[in-house]
Amino acid sequence: MRWLMRFVYTIILFAAWSTLAYIYVDHSLSSPPRDKPVTLSIQPGATSEDIGHLLMENGLIRKDWFFSTYSWLTGSSRGLQAGVYEIRPDMDIDDILDMITHGKQNTIPVTIPEGFTTEQIANRLQTKGINREEFLEAVDHGQYDYAFLKEIPKGRERRHWLEGYLYPSTYNIPKNAKAEDVVNMMLGQFDQILKKNRVMDRLESRNMTLDQLVNVASIVEREGQVKEELPKIAGVIYNRLDQDMRLQVDATVQYALGEHKNRVLYSDLEKQSPYNTYLHTGLPPGPISNPGEDALLAALEPEQHQYLYYVTKKDGSQEHYFAKTFQEHRRYIFQSKNQLQNSSN
Repeated sequence: MRWLMRFVYTIILFAAWSTLAYIYVDHSLSSPPRDKPVTLSIQPGATSEDIGHLLMENGLIRKDWFFSTYSWLTGSSRGLQAGVYEIRPDMDIDDILDMITHGKQNTIPVTIPEGFTTEQIANRLQTKGINREEFLEAVDHGQYDYAFLKEIPKGRERRHWLEGYLYPSTYNIPKNAKAEDVVNMMLGQFDQILKKNRVMDRLESRNMTLDQLVNVASIVEREGQVKEELPKIAGVIYNRLDQDMRLQVDATVQYALGEHKNRVLYSDLEKQSPYNTYLHTGLPPGPISNPGEDALLAALEPEQHQYLYYVTKKDGSQEHYFAKTFQEHRRYIFQSKNQLQNSSN
């Protein structure tokens, strides 16, 4: 009879421990109450441990230690996919796993390249079912809850209020998403980049505003094609600003024209627009594109040098010649033209 009692006690003890373990795991993988969606960015190559930590950092689960095991037990660990996701307040851990493994059934993947303008983003989203005009309206007049928005001036000369802050990435947009939801995802991703790089803290030592930084970064993004050159291009921009020289950047003229041209003509340089830095000194009224992380960091930590000019090489490298004097700059322009002629022969 004693063996039977021991067996019963063992069963009860096992059941109690199992229940406690289940409660603990369920508590660990649940999220604290929240009333706003969370933008989650999963980078290519992220492991289940990385994703678990990311979920905990964003307040989507309380503990990250069991996520890897749980995703393996549910058969989800091999299907976790990179991208930017919007996690609604009503989603639990199983919903989140379903979204980031099979979410393409309920979401539309959209890639926004670095350096796209707001208009280009609107055009691309139009092909994915997001109304172009509604998106532009959401960019210019939507209501969003991010502290950095207070840094953005609202001037009549500014073409689009949030130009520069719509962070370029690959987004997995819910099929029933509204235009404001898409803008919110992009702003959320921009906010993560600011926090990751402690941008606001580092700006204090540079004595500049966030909008000025994004403005410079947007120019750097459009002017530079080689990552290693971005800080050097940023240095040229700051050097010219410090000497009250007109920036004379072709990318600002293209923005003023409202179109991309492979070659800016002399007649284009006369375009009457506050964005035309051939006519106006200083930065444009606002950013001219939406820069990525590399351009933002280049604007934040520019290379220190004495260059005032640069011109694109015509050797296919997409690099630039940098010059300290206008005479040197003219020689490089002539050299660049010769390269173009030689390549066409």
